[in-house]
Amino acid sequence: MKPDYISRVITQFFTHSYPPKTVDEVQKWIVDEKWTMEKDRSLYAVWNELQIQPDKSLYTSLEKVKSTIGMKEAVKKRSVLSFKWLRYTAVVIPVLLFLGGYLYINREVRMIEVITLNSEQKQCTLPDGTVVQLNSCSKIIYPSGFSDTIRTVTLVGEAYFSVVPDAVKPFVVKTNHLSVKVLGTKFNICAYPTDDRSTATLNSGKIQVDVRAGQTDSRYVLKPSQQIVYNKTDESVLVNTVPTGSFSWKEGKLIFQESTFNDMMNTLERRYNVIIHYDKKLFANDSYSVKFINDEDVKQILNVLQDVVGGFEYEIRNNEITLIKKEGGR
Repeated sequence: MKPDYISRVITQFFTHSYPPKTVDEVQKWIVDEKWTMEKDRSLYAVWNELQIQPDKSLYTSLEKVKSTIGMKEAVKKRSVLSFKWLRYTAVVIPVLLFLGGYLYINREVRMIEVITLNSEQKQCTLPDGTVVQLNSCSKIIYPSGFSDTIRTVTLVGEAYFSVVPDAVKPFVVKTNHLSVKVLGTKFNICAYPTDDRSTATLNSGKIQVDVRAGQTDSRYVLKPSQQIVYNKTDESVLVNTVPTGSFSWKEGKLIFQESTFNDMMNTLERRYNVIIHYDKKLFANDSYSVKFINDEDVKQILNVLQDVVGGFEYEIRNNEITLIKKEGGR
């Protein structure tokens, strides 16, 4: 089995939601002794991307897993997990982080998760009345009641926020690389772990965006119709002016604005519930802008992208699509 395929399977598993039967099958495959080196490397990369610090409750869960799967050797607690132990951690992490409906207790406040699957959107109302619309393959975590000084939520994926104004209680959205602070406004955040870029786009009001790029933090204040773009590849930050249509996903439209090829493919996977196989190294990391506003299916979109991007053919089998780079293609 090719290492890049193993990495793709594990990344998909940790960044998408799947039925319980599929989760069980993938977890069994992860702890199987075949292809251990490739699995360990992929899991280590995912672990670092999630930036999760193991705590007492996590180790307690892992001990239960170890007992269930018959792992008898003792494993000492430590700040950094070994590669082998990461494979057993992988059995617990999806349950704790990525499956819907999981509630946990922090003092007397319940932490609530709302998750969307492929080709799914959801709207939820937070305790303060703020309305959040989630795009596909996204997750928001928020408390059942906000504190007296701040309203903080965590987002993985993409969501549009209509925040209820409160001059004395700021609203903060935390993602892996961006932290957005507002008092009352409407804005969009797109922060999928598998995408090349994370963005925050302001519709109305004003937001403060803190960007974590490597070991440095930087702060920006956006005005309406401005978008901040953090590029994970080179850790660059740009502030652009964008058209109103930047929120068109809420109406079912598909508009790519200065998007990389990888981000476009990730979007198609989430929107159409497909898996797209391709070699990233064969496709230039250029930016493309293209609009789809007539409910095009995935085949129609790929046909257009063949003209826009050029240099590839594709094959479709069930819900899997394979992109084939043409000889001499750009």
